[in-house]
Amino acid sequence: MEDVKKIIHNEAKLNDDVTKGLRNICARRAATISYMIDEAKKQGLDDSFARKAIYNYGKDIGKEIEEIMEDTTDIIQFARHFAGAPHTNIYEMETVISDEEKLYIDFHYCPYVEEWTKQGRSLEELEQLCDLAMEGDRAIGDVFPAFKFTLGKTIAQGNPVCEIRFDKVKK
Repeated sequence: MEDVKKIIHNEAKLNDDVTKGLRNICARRAATISYMIDEAKKQGLDDSFARKAIYNYGKDIGKEIEEIMEDTTDIIQFARHFAGAPHTNIYEMETVISDEEKLYIDFHYCPYVEEWTKQGRSLEELEQLCDLAMEGDRAIGDVFPAFKFTLGKTIAQGNPVCEIRFDKVKK
């Protein structure tokens, strides 16, 4: 079995008590997700139920953001709500581009991947669990037809960052 810890680059640099506490909440969510998938497999089920549930959770978040935005086609306004505190610290987010056409964010740390690595998950499992968890972000993107969400490279694939991308849809 591969040594996932040698492949995964996921070292937290911010370690204040509040950030650590918020990451702990994320880690518990990650554990819940992975254990639910394990139990579903034992019962002969696939992960479609979890994908739908996480998608619905993301849709709720997207609708909350939508309700507080004055212009739901303004990607700069969207960026203030999507990429704001406290998430910035949890994921050690770096805004790569934020303009009228693009919101590109790199996550330099993932508490979900950290938890799944502690559980001894394989690289393949990390990738699958990450893709599953990203249903929430896909759903947020779907709430806003003016934007297209794309997930690029991820920490779960062994990359140093997760690439979260929103592009303004050309009319």
